[in-house]
Parts: sequence; structure tokens; C-alpha cells
Amino acid sequence: MENCKLVDELNRLRKSSRDSIDGIGDFGDFKKYMHISRNVEEELIEILHKIEASGRKSLVLLCGSAGDGKSHLLSYLKNDLKLLDNYVVYNDATESSAPSKTAIETLSEALQGFSDKNLDQPGKNFILAINLGVLSNFVESTYGEAFKQLREYVINSNILTNQLDEKGYEKNSAFQHVSFSDYHMYNLTMHGINPEYVERILEKIFHMGLENPFYDAYNKCKECPLSKKCPVKHNYEFFTNEKNRKYVANTLVEVIIKDKEILTTREILNYIYDIVVAQNFNHKKIAQSLTNEVSFLKEYISDITPSLMYEYTDKSVLLNQLQKYDPLLVRSEQADEDAISYYVSSDVSEEVISAIGKETYSKVLCQASAIEKINSDKVLKAQLFNILERLKKIKCDIIQDKAYMSFLNALYYFNTGTTKKYGEIYEVVEDAIIQWCGNEEQDNICFDDSHEGIALYEHIEFEPYLDISGNVKKNDELQRFVTFITVKYENKKTGEIISLDIDYSLYELIYKLAAGYIQTAEDRNNHADFISFIQKMLRTGSADKEIFLVTDDNRKAIIEKTKFGVYKFKVVR
Repeated sequence: MENCKLVDELNRLRKSSRDSIDGIGDFGDFKKYMHISRNVEEELIEILHKIEASGRKSLVLLCGSAGDGKSHLLSYLKNDLKLLDNYVVYNDATESSAPSKTAIETLSEALQGFSDKNLDQPGKNFILAINLGVLSNFVESTYGEAFKQLREYVINSNILTNQLDEKGYEKNSAFQHVSFSDYHMYNLTMHGINPEYVERILEKIFHMGLENPFYDAYNKCKECPLSKKCPVKHNYEFFTNEKNRKYVANTLVEVIIKDKEILTTREILNYIYDIVVAQNFNHKKIAQSLTNEVSFLKEYISDITPSLMYEYTDKSVLLNQLQKYDPLLVRSEQADEDAISYYVSSDVSEEVISAIGKETYSKVLCQASAIEKINSDKVLKAQLFNILERLKKIKCDIIQDKAYMSFLNALYYFNTGTTKKYGEIYEVVEDAIIQWCGNEEQDNICFDDSHEGIALYEHIEFEPYLDISGNVKKNDELQRFVTFITVKYENKKTGEIISLDIDYSLYELIYKLAAGYIQTAEDRNNHADFISFIQKMLRTGSADKEIFLVTDDNRKAIIEKTKFGVYKFKVVR
């Protein structure tokens, strides 16, 4: 039996495929088809045009992470747009061109035209694709001593920080930069996220158009005698549905935000392959399993996308990470009732047909003979239940994670400088501090409970320090933004500004604390930054003038410092 043409084409998505290796020497038909224009590309093209107009020798830093598309973009600019004819292109700063030299040493030699002593000398423009870690190592190395002006530019432009640089093209500078790290796999809106870029990647693969090489290969499946039973063909058809693609795109973005996973285009393409083609897929195996329908159904269910997304480990880091987002792990009263109803039923045909609906898997799983086998085989029945529950979640448009949605809203308001809404974030943070420490009447906060039988409280006047400024309209979609929220408070006693950067993990904790959650030892271990912030906030309180004592049997007293420096003790009750 011939190799599957669809699988052969999908193989080009894998990290191990030669098509995943991006050099700048060629930009063939496949890469041309897979190319997706991004804002980072537009920014770079604009800078290149301005450099050309200026006539000034320039070094352009194209920064980012491994696999994020730097090489692909350079190949596109060089071979398709012909914009790099007047540039020396240095594509991989992680490797040395000479066995006896380090990558940093080789890079230093390549950049000599932009060293401090040669910066004003004539020379060719230079574009350098470099990962942020390598750039940091270079400017801080002994070789970097000859590039102090470059180092100053890197620092002042916040290239190595998590802050956005809004300056763009700098007219009087020999250095320019564009960073992939400033752009994301998703856009931020006032209603949540728009995973536009990930969706466009998926659309390239599953779009039903003759110009799509994957779809062209899929069309050849009809020539295969096993096509009606083929899980790969059905998985491909599953993703021709835009709604199913959107679910995957949203899930990938969720991993990026919640787990701070740095996903590259290369990793996403590899992931798509992994959830469409089972690890040990081959036609022979399908043909053999067809001799026993129960065996075939078990094999088929294991090889369709709702299983491939969540049940396979050690194929990739991303697949392992995604397992904790399996809809089966979300407990609810309704889910428990559905499970009981399903398992006690002697005929699950209604549940199966309802959950699968018009999805392509119905061609196999909703057939009368298949339903009969499912009803009579406990293992098969349990296996199918997992598929049904996942399909229900995929069909559901509503994101039920309230902390996640609250964070996305807060992140949008922070990045747009929407002060009124931003105030709600401060309220949540303050409630969280009070809950973490423990509070008494009048919002007195416990700052010391280490004494047996007595807890010490002080009063805190929260004083937000607002230095945010936003000029983005509320209905605008953000393409460049920071992925954390910063809150700042002022210590009126000292003038100190106390700040806290809040990523999703910390926000989730703060959100739960504000709702009454009691922190655990694990929370304390994982969020030392929050503990440090609270300790600084406590120094803004009244403890130097007034302390409230509360005993275990709820007796209360106040210790006050008078204007004469004497402390007075007063029992309240």
C-alpha cells in the first residue's frame, strides 16, 4: 500500500522536517504559501525604508527567541521582497563560523563596522537576527567593551527587559531594532483575547482551497480504500470547521498566558501535526484492526484529535503542558450527573449522536453497528465518554474560568490606561492583602501573629500611586502590550513607591484571596514576590504610632504613642 499523501504533506509541519529549518537562501513555493504577514514584519519594513531614505550606515537588530520566525522573515525580505540587497545579513548569532572561535567572538568580528571606533566610518548596512539571551551575553562580555554605544542603545531601548519600547525608528541613531518579543500570538481586546495569528496558521493548513497543498493532498484521500475509516482524514476534516480551529487557538493562548509558555510558530506547527496524525499511524494497522470492529473502534478513538490533544505524553513539552487543560479535569455538578446518566444507560446512542452531531467522526462512531458495540463493551464505552465530554467543551463558546477572564480584562485596562477600570484592580489587590494578613474591625490588618495568644494589628491607608497613561481607544485591539499588570502604592512616610508586577499566576491567587480564599504553604512558597510586597505595604501602616492587640479570647487593647514619646495602653474590651 502506498504512503498516505496527506500524512506525507502534514509531515512538513514537524520540527524534524527539513521544511522547518529556516535559512535565508531560498524562499520556495511551500514557504511562500505558509508565509503570514505580521505586525513585526510591517515594523521592520518601515524601518528599512527609513534607513534607505536616510543614507546612514545602520545596524538593525532583529531580536527574539529561537524558532519565532526571524529566519523566515529575513528569507521573505531577501528573496521575495528584495529588500536586503544592500545589507550584510547575519542570520544565526548562536553559532560560530570558525571551530576555534566562540559564537560571541565570531559575532564581535562580524560587527566590527559598528564598534565604537568604527561607528562613524563608512560601510554597509547590517541586519542581525539574534536571540535575546545571546545579545545580552554579547554586550556584557569582554568583547562588548568595544561596543559601548551599542550596549547603551540596547539598555536604553529596553530590548532586554519586559518593558515596551515605543520609540520605533530613531532618526539620529546608527542602531535600530525590531523585537519579536514585543508581539504576541494573540491580540488583546476589551472582551478578552483574539488569537488571530494562531488561527491564521491553522487556516493555512486546513483552508479548503486548491492553492492549499495540504488540502490538495487531502483530496487524494478519496483514492484510498480505507479513507472512510481513516482517523487522519477525519481529523483533517475536523479542522476544516473554523469553530474547532478557534478552540485550539484559544487553548494555545491560554497556555501562553497561564503558564508563561513561550510558543513559537515552529512549535505550533509541530503541535498541529501531533493532534492530527497519531504517533504510530499507518494504513496497515487500520486494515488489520478492521477485522475486529471493537478493536478498530478502540484504535480509532485513540487516534482522533480529542484523544491526541490530551492523552499522549512525552511527544512534546507542549502536549504535556496541555494535559492539565483537559475538559475532563473540570468538575461540576452537571458533569457528574452526565457521567452517571451515561454509565448507567444501557443505550447511549442518544448521548453519542447529540455530542458528536455533524462532526466528521459521526461517520464511524454514530453508525448503528458501532453504537451496538459501544453499548456492550465497558472499556469502549468509557473510552468514548472522554471523547464526548471534550467535544461538548469544544462546541461551547463560553470561557468559564472567571479568574482568567478577569485577568484579561484587567490586562487590557492596564495597557490602555483606562483609569476608572484600573481602580477595580487596586480594590482586588487591597482585599487580597487584607485576606492574606487577616483583619479586624475598621480594616485593621494583622502584621504579627507570632506571639502566643496575641495578634498585633495596624491600620493601613492604601495610597495608590498612578503614573499610567493610555492613548488607546477602548475599542482598539492591542497588538503590542505587556503581559503583566503593575500596581503601585506610595508610602507617605518615606515617599517610597511600592510596586508589584502581577502575571496570571499571581492574579489568580489575588482573585481567589479577594473572594475569601485562605492561602496555603504552597502559595507562600510560590509567591515570595507577593509576600515581599505585603511586607513593604505593612511599613506604611500605623504600627509606629498605634497598635491594636487582640487576644485569642477576643479581648482587645490599643497601644498608642503620644506626642511626648510615651506609650499608653488602653483596654477596649
